[in-house]
Amino acid sequence: MTEGAPSLTPLTAVLADDEPLARLHLRRLLEEQGITVIGEAEDAPTAMQAVHDLRPDLLFLDIQMPLLSGMHTAAALMHLDHAPLVIFVTGYSEYAAEAFDRDALDYVLKPASPERLARTLVRARQRLAADPPRRDTAAGTAIDRQAVAQAPLKRVPVRVDYAVQLVRLEAILYAEARQRSVYLHTAEPGSEPRRTYFSLTQLEALLPEDRFVRIHDSFLVNLDVVEELSFLGNHAYAVRLSGGQTLPVGRTRYAALRQRLGLDRLTS
Repeated sequence: MTEGAPSLTPLTAVLADDEPLARLHLRRLLEEQGITVIGEAEDAPTAMQAVHDLRPDLLFLDIQMPLLSGMHTAAALMHLDHAPLVIFVTGYSEYAAEAFDRDALDYVLKPASPERLARTLVRARQRLAADPPRRDTAAGTAIDRQAVAQAPLKRVPVRVDYAVQLVRLEAILYAEARQRSVYLHTAEPGSEPRRTYFSLTQLEALLPEDRFVRIHDSFLVNLDVVEELSFLGNHAYAVRLSGGQTLPVGRTRYAALRQRLGLDRLTS
């Protein structure tokens, strides 16, 4: 640092990559540029746990990872109050999109060079200094779209005590939004609702649309477990699920639900 130059604000980072040598290379480059690496992860669930517990400023994230892709991982973390800035570091240039250069995210090809990483860190410091809201941003929307284009979710990560579990789609009865969180209700006997890392809108976009449908501002259901659609009077409707649960259906969502259930083909 030259004499009289302003000191840089210390930044913290978590590295997520299933290749140990790739993490080691990136760690060395970041530490040379004054970044404190406070956590590493070799898969998506571990990365999500580290971000939730350590609250880093930056998350350096590979796209091709076991269990969940980097795109899905980023989408799950964007709605957190303490969401980090996400920098994708990958060997696959075909996933690059202009959205990552225009928004809060960056896209760095492996092996990252010191010069390329320095430019990324300048942008990250500028973004953090401006301190814009990082929940439900255009960057988050871009991640959702990219994740859907890549592949729908096959399992949903949920937080259980000090671990991240992956719930199979066929086990999900419905997702419920309450108290600024989203909970999965499953068919497993005696299981408690489990908090997800996604918002309900993200789940609606990321889950297979032929299997799940939004029936209310607070509920997303598995179509396979819908047993009955009831008219309650005064334009109020409800569904009964195979587990015995009864959930309300929003007025504006009733027609779409009828169509998804094939009921619009019935004649009176």
